[in-house]
Amino acid sequence: MRGHVRTPDELTERVVRRLFRDDPPAAGDRILYPGCGDAPFAAAVEHVCRAEGWPVPEGLGVETDPEHLRDARQRNLTHLTCRNQDFLAADMLDAGAFEYIVGNPPYVPIEELNEEEKTRYRADFSTASGRFDLYLLFFERALSMLAPSGRLSFITPEKFEYVDTAAPLRRLLTGDVFHVEEIEHIPEDTFSGLVTFPCVTTVCHETASEKTVVKLRDGSSHTTSLPGGESWAASIRNADIGELQTGATLDDVTERISPGIATGADNVFVLQQSEVPDSISSKWVRPTVSGQQLQQHDGPDGDSVFLCPYHDDGELATENELASFYNWLVERRDRLEDRSCVANGKKWYAWHETPPMKDVLQPKIVFRDIAKEPRFWGEPRGNVLPKHSVYYAVPQDGVSMNDLIEHLNSAEARMWMEANCQKAHNGYYRLQSRVLSELPVPKSWAESYQATL
Repeated sequence: MRGHVRTPDELTERVVRRLFRDDPPAAGDRILYPGCGDAPFAAAVEHVCRAEGWPVPEGLGVETDPEHLRDARQRNLTHLTCRNQDFLAADMLDAGAFEYIVGNPPYVPIEELNEEEKTRYRADFSTASGRFDLYLLFFERALSMLAPSGRLSFITPEKFEYVDTAAPLRRLLTGDVFHVEEIEHIPEDTFSGLVTFPCVTTVCHETASEKTVVKLRDGSSHTTSLPGGESWAASIRNADIGELQTGATLDDVTERISPGIATGADNVFVLQQSEVPDSISSKWVRPTVSGQQLQQHDGPDGDSVFLCPYHDDGELATENELASFYNWLVERRDRLEDRSCVANGKKWYAWHETPPMKDVLQPKIVFRDIAKEPRFWGEPRGNVLPKHSVYYAVPQDGVSMNDLIEHLNSAEARMWMEANCQKAHNGYYRLQSRVLSELPVPKSWAESYQATL
């Protein structure tokens, strides 16, 4: 099966013990292993049940990969029946309900699905929304097959807790049918060679007044009430940010919050100032900065430049207008033509994305797209074209850039970002525009701006 990653034996046993902890199996119970692979969870179930003296539930393992099925059958597990079956196909529902469901669903992003699959999944699953991943669909199908009072434990990436794509799953898990009993965040290096930020989520098919137990990677734990379809990040991270909510957001006081320029060939278009040929007019030379350089220079000043074939209004210059710059580009034409944007119809020397020059050539605030400690700098001259690893925010007229930078760099704003931004590797955060647009700002700023309209 696509997206299959074998689960370490120690983890499978721990997940199985969590599944059975509050409600050990009884005679006649059934357990389902979606995408069972070579049956590590089934092996753990037999081991745990025999060690504790519990009846072993009747097990069904579902897998599409013949080699995995062969390996699973060769384990000779007494409680397990294996089927070569698509867990997401409609006929899977004929298998009935199960008291227990456990597994590590495949992680398959939408880019790896064909058009027929995407169409079928969107028709059959409410969680097939936006740029969905198959593990979301496995979650939905498994929940639909969970018997009343039954329990499910899945290992998945933690990002279902906060990404927009997973909002339908969050609504399903926090509705009036299921209760998320526990979410345990396990080490990010659990699966060798992969950075997945995994967690183990245990769900019961019953309504409950109890809160959800959250275990974090730092060893701390707390209980929380999950908010529904909106991001769970603040609740999961135990951040008390209620006092920060003002009713006004960064989106209210900025014209634009965007990632920097994507050329598709920075190794061609980005040079040191000293490397720019004398024959190229300075009108095509624009200062730039990367996320790493922001940190190194403590701001957007540096000696890197874009050779930019665009006018101030965002129009791509013609061959004649570029003059000797065009000749310089011709020498690198093979490299420039080997880009997806050219294959999709763009001019061979155009950039991957047409730069929004009217917006970006303004005084603005710049910041790294991924940061361990978010930090914001001013770019008051408005002449720097940030690289794609830098985001920029353009304040509305009447909003003080200095005041806004001070607010963004405040301890309160950092707390909000750490509670709401998506996690990256080694404790870093992704400062995405769709998240930062919701960052609270003083209400008076938005009111002042509205008063000027």
